[in-house]
Amino acid sequence: MVEKRRQKLQKRKVMEFTGKKVIVTGANGLVGLPTIKKCLDEGAERVYAVDLRISDNLKFLQSNYGSDRLVLIKTDLTYLSHCEDLFTGEKIDIVLHIAGVKGSPARSSTQPADYLFPMLMFNTNMIKAAFDAKVDWFVYLSSVGVYKPADVMNEEDTWNQEETWASTPSRLDWHPGWTKRMGELTLDSLRVQYGWDNYTVIRPSNIYGINDNFAQDATVISSNIWKCFNVDGDDMVCWGNGSSKRDFVFGDDVAQASIDVVKKEVKDIINFGCGEAVTIKETIETIAECYTELTGKTKNIVWDETKTNGDPIRCLGKNRQEKYNILPQTTLKEGILKSMKEYKSRL
Repeated sequence: MVEKRRQKLQKRKVMEFTGKKVIVTGANGLVGLPTIKKCLDEGAERVYAVDLRISDNLKFLQSNYGSDRLVLIKTDLTYLSHCEDLFTGEKIDIVLHIAGVKGSPARSSTQPADYLFPMLMFNTNMIKAAFDAKVDWFVYLSSVGVYKPADVMNEEDTWNQEETWASTPSRLDWHPGWTKRMGELTLDSLRVQYGWDNYTVIRPSNIYGINDNFAQDATVISSNIWKCFNVDGDDMVCWGNGSSKRDFVFGDDVAQASIDVVKKEVKDIINFGCGEAVTIKETIETIAECYTELTGKTKNIVWDETKTNGDPIRCLGKNRQEKYNILPQTTLKEGILKSMKEYKSRL
């Protein structure tokens, strides 16, 4: 029965990107940048790449595809008028709202306002402006942070039969989690009041990849890649004891999922992860292994057990992913090696 349903979905006529005008927010990010390229390769007539700054990567893409097909827009989406300006002049068909504020659990616990204020404003503004402009499809990139701690996190866990919140985000991801949920609730308000449901909510697991924010206070994979190349000595000090488990997903795979949900017109909330949690210990050992493969040098992993492990486990259920046949293609080691190669090339 499951296989027949999958075949039926695969045969279903899809929405094409060919000839469409597309807005991608968060254009500089590790999901936004490959999303732009994939939209253009899918045949989009014009892609508007929107971010607070215009990076050299975006300029390089524009030189390859031409300024008539890739338009770079530097703007602050926390102002509603700036969002509305994106839709003046011509009809926009698809909005892929990838923008977000990325950081570590440590940062979210000490600087929660840095997440809450900008995300509340730009999520609300972009959703309203896109709805008013009558776009054909809207994709909202949410987060694993919307879930309460659980061994496996399934989409239906957040809503009960009365369509009210059935759970709250983890206290370790409290402010970013609620902020992402408010974006979901904003879309749901338009469904309830106006019957508008031409949107997909994607809840990715822990994203890493090429063009990530490699820094000491970044997320677990990018921060430890940074340590490999920037901390003197052979020791790599890591938080906790490595026992907690995470479901990691490569940024390019998330970008492909953002394309696929539009083509398949997925009117749903779906997880996007590997559906398999690996320990932080295994993950950091893989980082050290890739570092040795690339440089011939070794790193000794030292655990600082005075620091928090975070939630014991975060793993996304994959039933809906399998239902729509929207699945990641990159293994953890492949993704880490690609990410590390790209970061090494910058140095």
